[in-house]
Amino acid sequence: MEKINRNDLCPCGSGKKYKKCCGVSEAISITQIIENEIDELQKQILQFAYFHFGNEIQEDFEDLEEFIDIEHEQEREFYELIHAIWFTLFEELDDGERIIEKYIVAEAGKIKRPKLRQILQLWTDARVIAGKVIRAENNKLTVEDGLTSEQIDTIVANVTVTIEEGSFFIGIMVPYEQNYLFFPSPFDLPDLKPEHAFSYIKDSSLDADYETPQEYLTDFFMEVLSELPMVGGLLEIEEMDWPEPIYKEVADIVKAKLQSELPPPIVDTGIILWFNFCEKKKKRIQNPNLYAAALHYLLSTIVPLGEMVTQKDLALAYGVSSGGVSSIVSEMESVLSQEIAELIGLFYVVDDASSIPPFEKAAVIEFPNKRGPVEVKAVKKQTLSGPKAVKNNDKKVSQKISRHDEDQAQNIIFETLQTQGPKRYKLAQEALSLNPNCVDAYVILAENESSLEDAVLLYEKGMHIGEQALGKAFFEENKGYFWGLFETRPFMRAKFQYAESLYLLGKINEATQQYEELLELNPMDNQGVRDTLVVAYIDRGEYKKARNLMQQYDEESTQVSYNKLLLELHENGFTAKAAMMLKAAKKENKYVLPYLTGKKRLPVNPPDYYSMGDENEAIVYADRHLHLWRKIEGLGEWLKSIK
Repeated sequence: MEKINRNDLCPCGSGKKYKKCCGVSEAISITQIIENEIDELQKQILQFAYFHFGNEIQEDFEDLEEFIDIEHEQEREFYELIHAIWFTLFEELDDGERIIEKYIVAEAGKIKRPKLRQILQLWTDARVIAGKVIRAENNKLTVEDGLTSEQIDTIVANVTVTIEEGSFFIGIMVPYEQNYLFFPSPFDLPDLKPEHAFSYIKDSSLDADYETPQEYLTDFFMEVLSELPMVGGLLEIEEMDWPEPIYKEVADIVKAKLQSELPPPIVDTGIILWFNFCEKKKKRIQNPNLYAAALHYLLSTIVPLGEMVTQKDLALAYGVSSGGVSSIVSEMESVLSQEIAELIGLFYVVDDASSIPPFEKAAVIEFPNKRGPVEVKAVKKQTLSGPKAVKNNDKKVSQKISRHDEDQAQNIIFETLQTQGPKRYKLAQEALSLNPNCVDAYVILAENESSLEDAVLLYEKGMHIGEQALGKAFFEENKGYFWGLFETRPFMRAKFQYAESLYLLGKINEATQQYEELLELNPMDNQGVRDTLVVAYIDRGEYKKARNLMQQYDEESTQVSYNKLLLELHENGFTAKAAMMLKAAKKENKYVLPYLTGKKRLPVNPPDYYSMGDENEAIVYADRHLHLWRKIEGLGEWLKSIK
């Protein structure tokens, strides 16, 4: 920076003399002040968008889901965040205006710093970009637009960029003085050759009959973002510099086994892991199939492969001993511990954004997700050895924990996301031993409790710890869009499971209060609170509240259709309106009625998953609502009379 005279106007844009403003402390960086405020401004824009236009954003995302393949909840949350940013900056609402324009009109006048206000005014000229990194230094990037060959100076607010020079990236930018600022961060794909990505975008724009690739990229940014990881196909094993020919043979075996079953990026992940192992260990290998089986198993423990496989299964498939596979897997885990940790960060959302690369950082500011297909979680009836030790009657549940222990505990929680059975709960205990304030650990341990009474204590404790960690002021300031802030997720999960357990224990009044508080914090209701709350209201005879709630969240679904009918029957009996509602409900899911009338018996355990309109959904609905339907006298005869 040039030297500033103490009596000059402060370059931060405050309108004050430098000596009265940033010059008071020579250690203050004016650039850093602006970047801190820009980072906060981006979050405030998204909060404004969700608070005022959450329904429009969610409806558009639901339409988008028909065109992009989302397999996991964490992946959905990432795409929801980026879609919300894209929608806010580019998509016109019914009145022809964009959300960013409405934000500027409503909020720009409240911004005290003139320079920040001027920067915001330019954000109506946002652009998307697919390009190549020319230079990278700290949080500054010089990039080349792959569609126009234009070189642009950019920054990423408050993030040290780790993208390598020459790497391909895609992102959203907003004007910043004479340059551009990424919103939120560039998403790099280091294994994708830039020329392959640019060719794909240009070819796609021609196929879609667009005049320019840039217009196509702007309109179809989300689809392109989801498809780019698949561009370019598998790694060229032949071109890799293998230390020994037999190492390449192992890679060929794994590739031949997996390439017909898994997406290319996941196969590439396995090959890269193996290449790193070979460079580090330089093992003498006699049976390449043994190492191929071990690599296959290791990959299955890191990334989602669909159906679970065991070491015994893979030993049979590759014609080797399971003992040998186990031994090599252990060695690989030890040698590749750093690479494995980084891969887990790619596949699972984290709560602490301070130590992760820009690509993953984008997934941290989490926002609402679509409801369905739905994972149904029930409290498992299993014996628990050890976790009961975490229950106590301490009034002060929150403790001060070192940052290192917090991070270690959170890393363990990441591991539980891909772990089932006793190991899952052992890991949760390890997390608690490092950080007794780890809310998610309490929720995980509660899943395995032998009784609901024990589980509800763990949920309650996790909820109270999360509440204390957030603080009263945080609740007051962020009520109304709570789920949209990543810090709230553990607390919200614990509170919801606490409410569900209370309801199953017959404590309907206490459960209702929890559900109502959840909806007050998050009216968007990403957790599906409204479905159970309607049941609770009907159970308590509060029909008006049930009707108002269903009107507030009016939608076409099995839950809503059958609950509307249920409410009508409880309030008014077998009316003509009820007959019409019955026909509408049957269109949503024809499998429900046999379970309600007793023609079909409910299974002992509800299904783990269901899709809209299938029999599993009918079982889940009947399991939760059957006691209310049984209160309706003459239901069976009435149903027979409706043709």
